[in-house]
Amino acid sequence: MPLVPNHHERQFMQRLRGRGWVKESILPPTKVTVNLLQKGWIEGRGTTQSLEYRLTETGMAAKIATIPQRQEGKGRPRMPR
Repeated sequence: MPLVPNHHERQFMQRLRGRGWVKESILPPTKVTVNLLQKGWIEGRGTTQSLEYRLTETGMAAKIATIPQRQEGKGRPRMPR
């Protein structure tokens, strides 16, 4: 399990940052929520009709973690111009 969130996870967590409990209905629809819950980066409460999420301390630490740089020669090959 990655210790650093990807771009989509970071965007979702940014919407929760510093806001306490946020209603699911005002968040953009995404499949990222389940991953974030499993990793413990967000927590949820409520019923299926009234779900709310908030960023956990673990999630905040993951969000502000430094993104590792790719080493030269690793990752996707670049297309020639």
